[in-house]
Amino acid sequence: MHKNWREQSIGEIVATFPLSSEVFRSAGIDFCCGGGRLLGDVIEEQGIVETNLYRALDNLAEHSESEEAAAFPEMSPEELVEHILIRHHAYLWEALPDIHARLITVLRAHGERHPELYDVYKLLSELTKEMEPHLIREESELFPSVLNQEANATQQRQTLVRILEEEHESTRDILHQLRHATNDYSLPSDGCDNFAELYKQLEALEKDTEEHYHLEDDLLFKKITAPE
Repeated sequence: MHKNWREQSIGEIVATFPLSSEVFRSAGIDFCCGGGRLLGDVIEEQGIVETNLYRALDNLAEHSESEEAAAFPEMSPEELVEHILIRHHAYLWEALPDIHARLITVLRAHGERHPELYDVYKLLSELTKEMEPHLIREESELFPSVLNQEANATQQRQTLVRILEEEHESTRDILHQLRHATNDYSLPSDGCDNFAELYKQLEALEKDTEEHYHLEDDLLFKKITAPE
């Protein structure tokens, strides 16, 4: 093995190599709610052929084009916050309203033949209501505390982190429902280009959120709540 994958948690692997989420998804491994578990334990419980999985992870690590991703575990809390703001928060503030607008267009054109789009509309609305206050909470409360290197803030951060982690799980549940409602983002035979682009955007939103939340849950939150 290129790395000792067995002794790493699933969340740590995804945080370091975001594309590994696709490897885990293909293998039927829960990399969201089960992110804190050691990969070796999950493999044994699910009876997965570990050599194939490790080979896929080795290949991903060897061909990873993101030097930044490999450096995530070594980043300071301040560096992680800056990356999350630039890469993920900025994306979400732009993507959420854009996806919503496209969904309305697709719903008007295809809603009669594809009633599942009404479920997608409801779920996307719920997702937006969850994510926007969450982003604001991070940007106005947690991140300034980290960037300003506020001393003796561990207890306050621990309380806030617990709230944010609960919100992460709620968001993940909605994303799971969205994937189910869209049949894994499978475009119907009569889907137009707009329909196809909508599903691409929704799947990109899911992938970005997975990377975003793993960076926080498995790296940032652990670093800033450790005893001082």
